[in-house]
Amino acid sequence: MGAFQRVYLYITRKKARSLLLLILLWVMGLFLLAGLSIRAGARKAAEDVRKTITTGIEIEMIPIAGDKVYDLSYNEKGELVRTVKLPLLAVSNLKQLLEIEGVKGYFTEMGHEIVYTGLDVHPGGYARTLEEIEEQDPEGLYNDLEEMRSTSEAYLHCNGVYLVNDSQWHPFFTNGALELTKGRHIELGDEGKAIISEELARRNGLGIGDIIESYRFDFLTSERYGSPFESEIVGIYKINFEQDLSNWTSEDAILANVIFADPSMDYWSQAAYNTYAGRDVLARESDGLLGNVTLFVEEPAMLESVEEKVKALDLADWKYYTFRRYDQDYKAAAKPVSAIVTLSTILVVIIFAGTFLILSLILTMWIRSRRREIGILMSIGVKKKGILAQFILECCMVAIVAFLLSGLMAAPLTNAVGRIMQRRIDASASQEGYEASVDYQSNITVNKLPSGDMTLEYGLRPATVLLVFAAMALVSMASVIAASRQILKQKPREALKGG
Repeated sequence: MGAFQRVYLYITRKKARSLLLLILLWVMGLFLLAGLSIRAGARKAAEDVRKTITTGIEIEMIPIAGDKVYDLSYNEKGELVRTVKLPLLAVSNLKQLLEIEGVKGYFTEMGHEIVYTGLDVHPGGYARTLEEIEEQDPEGLYNDLEEMRSTSEAYLHCNGVYLVNDSQWHPFFTNGALELTKGRHIELGDEGKAIISEELARRNGLGIGDIIESYRFDFLTSERYGSPFESEIVGIYKINFEQDLSNWTSEDAILANVIFADPSMDYWSQAAYNTYAGRDVLARESDGLLGNVTLFVEEPAMLESVEEKVKALDLADWKYYTFRRYDQDYKAAAKPVSAIVTLSTILVVIIFAGTFLILSLILTMWIRSRRREIGILMSIGVKKKGILAQFILECCMVAIVAFLLSGLMAAPLTNAVGRIMQRRIDASASQEGYEASVDYQSNITVNKLPSGDMTLEYGLRPATVLLVFAAMALVSMASVIAASRQILKQKPREALKGG
């Protein structure tokens, strides 16, 4: 009797066992088809989101003690001069970085200042504090409230200033939260230039070419000191969402009050403060260090090649820098579909591993009950490999039937699960599109939120069908091999005794 005849007889005679095996493999195939289809659709949706969002590479210098980075000396003006000792990235290297194929722009964090401008700003927490003080002490009789009153009055006319070399690549502009409506962006090499919001321009009657005067001030006494810094307005931006403000969001942490300025303000700021505090004034540097820089790429597929090209340039000793992906906007926008990818992956792993364990246990018990049959086959000259092949063939034939049944019923299940997942994506979508947060230093971060235009395509694909078929065959063969390993080691006489 041939192997195929023995397989057919066993399957048809052991109907209960064959039916149980069929059901187990059918459930496996059904959920694998649904899980992998949803996963493939979610990954495609995530990739579509990635293509619409600017991504790049963040290059950041590791913390290094100042005395290892600089040699210090004094010039003829009595200013402290810093001379760089290590091979580190400088502002002058930006042009070479921008010449790398695939790089379309850059952003480097140049600092954040809070300055007194005297402008009429969007009211925030200090305005409300002043209102409460006026209600409690309208005549100014309580001395303990005077300091708070003075501080609040100063902050009522303060702005948060973000220093940038090239404002068009600031994250607020690249993710679409802000949009330039008049004038131009700040560009590398600008000095004394600024961009303000439409609201700030409207409140103060400002336009392109007007001058803003900024002052440093003591955060405790509100005393202004030093000479003013003059910035010419070269651009005006609008905000494409409504910032969620609490009752105590300070004026400098409100986007409508944010001013973008070129880095020349940084030298003025430190010189004014150090003079006021009686400290050494740093001499102005002709080529400052780049503590961090983000290179934006034309498309996500080029990230790896751009990183390799950067490291190939002899611009700095790269051991002093870390490289990582700039993808926070992508992660925020694709969060729902990324969660679906994770959940579906976990489901597939659980189904695969669970089926293997259950099938191995069941087949182990069944094969043990077939010891006499195994002993007889060995006695008549059937090799162990032939017996193992018979068992594998039995399981695989049932798996093929289970796979065909799973394929017929997978579409309704996949569609049902897909609709549930799509509702989850739609529920997580934001009408605003952006979310602003403020840290303890009043630094604003704006993240792009999931939008409502993400569509999950969850139809069965040929690649998914083939993968599930291969997975079912693999589980069937692996389970049989695991269950048969001990028994097939026995000799014919031992197997017959065990039967």
